[in-house]
Amino acid sequence: MSFNPFPIGTQLHVETCFGDSITGEVVTYEHSVKMLILNCPIKDSKGKKCCNQSIVNLDFCKSLKIIREAKAADKLNEQPARLNLLRLDQRLRQSVEQRENLLRSRNEHATPRGRQLFNLLSKHFGNNELSWQQNNIMVLQQVTIVPPYRICDISSKQHLPKLVSYVQRLVEKFNAQKGELKETGASK
Repeated sequence: MSFNPFPIGTQLHVETCFGDSITGEVVTYEHSVKMLILNCPIKDSKGKKCCNQSIVNLDFCKSLKIIREAKAADKLNEQPARLNLLRLDQRLRQSVEQRENLLRSRNEHATPRGRQLFNLLSKHFGNNELSWQQNNIMVLQQVTIVPPYRICDISSKQHLPKLVSYVQRLVEKFNAQKGELKETGASK
């Protein structure tokens, strides 16, 4: 049996070199990679007690204090908690998707106003259905919105009145929220 400096159940307070302060109970410790998993009690939005699990790399620790040592009789023979690998994998996929969507919405040629409209449209169509062509916004590869992103700046490759009408309403709503004129053909 090897020596474990952080037995399961020990309460620790850790400060990282990034300024994070974490207090929790040891779930497991992996000596080979100096990783510690802590169960950190929190309250959710409804005031119920629940726990977050934090993974701490001890190479990036500024300070570590033992608040309460685990009782040997209680935790000595206890196996470390199993991680839900499916849930971790799902969270990783969601995080990667969010980052991809964020990158897809970025465009160096577009104005801040164009990026804002792109973000609004992505809530209605999804980022996969929108794309940039220079500073023009393409919706479903069928409808094009050119700067300055007014109703009169919307065109379609094919005759798609319902889609064009829907995009026009969204652009009109966007422009109204931004305090712009609700233009149908007049220039600024």
